[in-house]
Amino acid sequence: MRRKDKEIKDKEVILSIIQEGDHCVIALSDNNNPYMVPMNFGYQDGHLYLHSSPDGRKIEILKENNKISFGVEINTRLVKSESACEWGMEYMSIIGEGYAYFVEDFHKKKEAFDIIMAKYSDYKSKFEYSETALNQVVVIDVQIIKLTCKISGYE
Repeated sequence: MRRKDKEIKDKEVILSIIQEGDHCVIALSDNNNPYMVPMNFGYQDGHLYLHSSPDGRKIEILKENNKISFGVEINTRLVKSESACEWGMEYMSIIGEGYAYFVEDFHKKKEAFDIIMAKYSDYKSKFEYSETALNQVVVIDVQIIKLTCKISGYE
């Protein structure tokens, strides 16, 4: 990271930003062409969990290249100034890298969905899913290998 003065290494702060973020953006490479997609997600123990239709460009890309990058931002705010060169942004952000794997096992899919649902729901216990519903979606387990955190404008 170029701006070491803005880098955060505190794991609790990093985890709080991931937990507070309402979506992430994943970045993929399709034959050396960039492709980005905003997605809902869940996080637990170094794994990012995503769900998707089994069809589409991101699935086809991940079948060929499972290297993935992602970002989560919270508390973004434009900072205006009298001088154009002094405008800026306040933000808290996470950038991560990892490898994406398709979850095939029914029980592991259910566990991943529980993690995703717990993030967005006030109801934190186990959820019920029909076997048909779980079999119609793809669950992606991103095993995170690198996380960086940057905060600007917040002390």
